[in-house]
Amino acid sequence: MILGLDTTGRDLKLGLICEGDVRSRLFSNDLRHSRQILPQLLQFLREEGESLKSIQALAFSQGPGSFTGLRIAVGVIQGLAYGLSLPVIPVPTMAIVARAAGQQAQVARVLVTMHAREEELYGAFYDGCDGLVPRLIGQAEVYTTAMLTNHDLASWSLAGDGVFLLKALSPQPQGVIDITSPDVHNLLQIAEAMLAAGEVVSALEAAPLYVRETVAQKSRS
Repeated sequence: MILGLDTTGRDLKLGLICEGDVRSRLFSNDLRHSRQILPQLLQFLREEGESLKSIQALAFSQGPGSFTGLRIAVGVIQGLAYGLSLPVIPVPTMAIVARAAGQQAQVARVLVTMHAREEELYGAFYDGCDGLVPRLIGQAEVYTTAMLTNHDLASWSLAGDGVFLLKALSPQPQGVIDITSPDVHNLLQIAEAMLAAGEVVSALEAAPLYVRETVAQKSRS
């Protein structure tokens, strides 16, 4: 059984997965994760009839996202993983959004955009989003709308909370999928596949994913 959590936004999202069966809970913390995450995690396990002894691996939404939220998630995951000798599965937040979008719209190619600041956004191109684990093409990068005009997006669908910055793109992308944030169901589906493939890290290796500013020049056509 895998325990997963997401603190990249205002709410705490918790879930358990065992052989594809997902149980989840959302706590409206309004970014006050630091004081409430452990009591809520234990409450969730108790209400589901489980305990920390039932957990075989830990997964978390790795970012990008709220800086404070990511640090809290990593701290909790590291503490639990170290104390319980459990492997950790970091799942990139944009991969979670990509899978959710691909599953909802039954499309393979998704450009996930997440608002960074002002006119900038984080962007990542994923293929295979209608399958189990989306495949990242290249790397996640910081973009402006002007930078994305250099890419042929006619065969790509858009998802994420940065879509509002891209309304003036020409040519227009294949479509816009109304998925703006990660969900714990897709987080855990990806995590279960990664665990089966041995794609895990130790407690000390668990870390947030920060997207660095680089010049994106390669076209994804």
